[in-house]
Formats: sequence, C-alpha cells, structure tokens
Amino acid sequence: MAKTAAAVLLDVLVAHGMEYLFGIPGDSIDPLMEPLRRDRRLTFVQGRHEEAGAFMASAVGKKTGGLGVAVATAGPGAIHLLNGLYDAKMDHAPVLALTGQVSTDYLGTDYFQEVNLLQLFADVAIYNHQITDPNQMAIMADNACRIALARRGVSHLSLPFDALRGSVDEPPHHYGVRAAQPAAAESVPTDDVLDRAAQLIDQAERPVLFCGRGARAARAAVLELAERIQAPVVNTLPGKGVVPDDHPLALGGLGLLGAKPAHSAMEQCDLCLMVGTSYPYVQFLPKAAKLVQIDWEISQVGKRVQVDLGLVGHAGPTVAALSDRVSTRHGPSHFLRGLQHQRAEWLQWVEGLSRDDRAPINPQRAVNMLSGLVDADANIAVDVGNALVWMSRGFRIRDQGWLVSAWLGSMGFGMPAAIAAQLVDPHRQSVAVVGDGGFAMLMADFVTAAKYRLPIKVVVLDNARLAMIKFEQEVEGHPEFGTDLTNPDFAAYAEAAGGRGPRVKQPDQLEDALRDALKDPGPVVVDGLCDPNERPLPPRITLDQAKGYATALFRETFGL
Repeated sequence: MAKTAAAVLLDVLVAHGMEYLFGIPGDSIDPLMEPLRRDRRLTFVQGRHEEAGAFMASAVGKKTGGLGVAVATAGPGAIHLLNGLYDAKMDHAPVLALTGQVSTDYLGTDYFQEVNLLQLFADVAIYNHQITDPNQMAIMADNACRIALARRGVSHLSLPFDALRGSVDEPPHHYGVRAAQPAAAESVPTDDVLDRAAQLIDQAERPVLFCGRGARAARAAVLELAERIQAPVVNTLPGKGVVPDDHPLALGGLGLLGAKPAHSAMEQCDLCLMVGTSYPYVQFLPKAAKLVQIDWEISQVGKRVQVDLGLVGHAGPTVAALSDRVSTRHGPSHFLRGLQHQRAEWLQWVEGLSRDDRAPINPQRAVNMLSGLVDADANIAVDVGNALVWMSRGFRIRDQGWLVSAWLGSMGFGMPAAIAAQLVDPHRQSVAVVGDGGFAMLMADFVTAAKYRLPIKVVVLDNARLAMIKFEQEVEGHPEFGTDLTNPDFAAYAEAAGGRGPRVKQPDQLEDALRDALKDPGPVVVDGLCDPNERPLPPRITLDQAKGYATALFRETFGL
C-alpha cells in the first residue's frame, strides 16, 4: 500500500527517536494530522499558542539533547513559531519546525495565508527547505533531523498541502541511522595541546574554573579537576547546576545576576579555565589572567576574547584528560580560603533577605523556601526578569534540572518549558518559577497542562510590575514608566482552567501553600503577591548606577 509523504515524515521522526510533536492543527497541515492520529508511536501535544509549542520543543532539545518538534499551519501559525525557535537557535537546542504551506500551484499568487516561509525562516534555521514533490520527503526530512542534531540548531521544512498528502512511489525501508551519541561526543584535543594546558594550570597560583551549559553533563570530571587543583568553580547563568551550590568549591554565578564572590574570583585569578561557554559579557572576564577555553565547536573558541590556549573537544572527556595530567594540590590556598569566606558571607546575606516577614512577600523569601521544599532531582524552569535574578542567587541547586531562555532572554519561556520537562521526564517534579509579566504572556497554555493532567507547579512572583525594567529605568536616572501591570487573579484563573490555585498574600501562608502545591497530583499555580520594590541589585554597584537610582527616586518622589 502506497504511503503518503506525511506518513513517511512520521516514519523519519520515529527513526530519529522522536516522541512528541507540539503545536496546533490548521488546514494546510491537515494531511499530517490524520496519519498522526492513527500513529501510536508519536504523541501530538495540542497547545494554545504556537509560540508556546516552539518553547516546548526548545526545552525538549535543551533537556534531552534530542530533537524537539514544533508544528504549525501556514501563515500566522508559522509566524507564531519564530520567537520560540530563536530561543532554540541562540541556546543551541536541536529543534525541527514543520510548517504547512499552500499548495504548490498557488505559490506566488498571493493566496490566502501565503507567506514566503523560506525567507521568513532564513535567519533562524540552519536547514531551511520546502518539499515540492512527495518523493523528496524521506531524504529531506532525514537531512533536517540529522543537521539539527549534529549542529544543535533549528531545521525547518515547509510542507505544501498537495506535496504533504501526495503518494510516495517507493518509500525507502530505512530513513537514516539514529545516532544520539556519535563517536564525536567523546572527542578530545591532541596530547600536545592537553599537555600544554596542564602545564598552564600547574603554573597558575590562583586558577578558577568557569563553567557554562556545555559542562552540565561533565559534573564528575569538573569536580575531579577542581578538587585536584583546589580551584573554585564559577558558573554562567545557563551553567547553574554544573556543580551543586552547596559544594565547598562552588562560588555561584557571574554577571549582573550573579554572586559577589564569583566576581572577586575573576578579578583575582591568574588563570581562568572556561569550560563549555563562550561567555558574551566580556566586561566580567579576567583582565590580566591567562584564558584557556574548552569547547566542542572550534568556532566558539576565542569568539569573544583572545584566549591563550584553545582546546577543541567535548567537556567531559577533555576535562578528565586534564585531570590525569595536572599535579595534585594539597589543601586550599590563601586565595581559595578568602573566596570561600566571601561565599559564606554572601550566602548569609541572601539568607537574611529571605527571612523578611513583611507583606507584600519578599520574593527572595519565596525562592529560598521553594529551594528547601522541591525534590532534589526536580526539573526547574525559570522565566526571565526578576524571577531569574532571585532564582539565580537564592535557589540552592543540587541535582535539579535547570531550564532558562539564556541568550534570547524571552519572557514566557518558563511554563511551556515546565510542561515539556514533565512530558519527557514524567517521574520527576516539574516546577516553573515565573514573574507575572512572563506568565501572562502565555498563560493560556496552563490549560494545556490541565488538559493532559500534567502535574506542573507554577510559582508566580506577582508584583504587578515589569520590575526588572522598572529598576533598569531607575538606574538610568528615569522614573519608572510603562512598567505597572493590571493583573487578574492568577489563582482564580488556574481554578477556572482545570487546575488548582492558591493565592498567597501573607508570608506566613507561603510555606503551607508551596508544600500543598508540590504534593498535589494535578497542575497548580501559586500566585504569590510580592513586593514590587525589592530591587535586583547587581553584585557590584557602580557610582553611575547609584547616582542614577538616587536621581530617579528623587524624581518619582516629587513627580518630576
């Protein structure tokens, strides 16, 4: 029996290990929906907005390293995918976007919902093609999957209605080789480069390891090297969790959302070993220290700053090979002890903020409390804005998963990412921590969690503000403008959507509300009314920032 091109496409997805497709049906994509309905190998997750579906696909790519798949109809559906796809592009998550298109005989006629999708997706996709004949489907779909996985980016296939439902003459029996862990995943630099790197490490008196998301799977190797050379470990924002926050060598994150001892380490070190990151905020990198960078992709080495030595290889085996070559140091240095003392003082300061028992709730109190209540292996998805500041600093990560929109920094990511994490990792808690602005952007997809009875927990730090933007305006010396929000009762919305939703107004109600939510078998929104004036102060405040903020407060007070 002849297969349609749509059925062949599903065979290719299965061959590449796909399980879920996220999206919304539409007329131009309907030839795919019927074989998908009958196919028991794949699950279609119907969302309420294509952007949320693209975020879910991106989160699957970030979490599993496998391919996330987003589906949309022609025209507006395809356009809605773009923001989530840019999140995948910028965070190097493998995603396949499947978009419907008008029939080939209507292309170029300004037909209903006809959009030049290849042009639209040209910047976001590393593989971007349109099927024009059903017999192209097997090889083009296979190429799309392979390239997205190999290059950790977005592939896009535009699927005209007639080509999608057309019959394939002789469907091939195989659609490529599934290779989730190719041999290249164990690649390491050559011996001479490793020896040179080990020599630089041995010569350093104040070495620091600086780890990004690319080192997340290399925790054991990173800790072995750090302990052997008695070096502190600093992380990027998406690299939070490379080492546990309670490890004695962990200093926390770098940057405006980071921790003061991490900044001190970068200022004082004489060698910085960058593992799995091409950190863009070069103003926070060491000015005088030697820089050694490890990355699996040669184009990332030295991309931001000149490095003294680049090692092209995957984080785990490369760091392990360095451990075998460096000299073992016994006992912490004066440099390390000083940073550990700073770290203890910093954590004490953060802990003190979390004990604030005034109403409205201090958001740092909520984050600290959640940190002690979630499972040690929970999946945590965080939206951008102040919620990300408090989580970056105050959430004590152990073995939890950590999902963020790192380089795109897009509001709305948190809850869809939690939904995706719950689907691909159903035996672990899935918790989203979001601001009210970010949650409101895609709150319709809480209905998706309710529909599929996914027990996600959404903690909304509800301060009726775009609070990070408020602070950014103020440090520039401007009174806040356009940042106040008129919010619905998010808890009542959760109840109406088919979940549960406690609203927390007093600090003494918070712990019980979080405990009950985490135990609930269904989806829950905890709507915590938080202080909009709790400021996300950077670890180091410049004189210009202080002057600007004082000027803004003066102008706000007197209405100037």
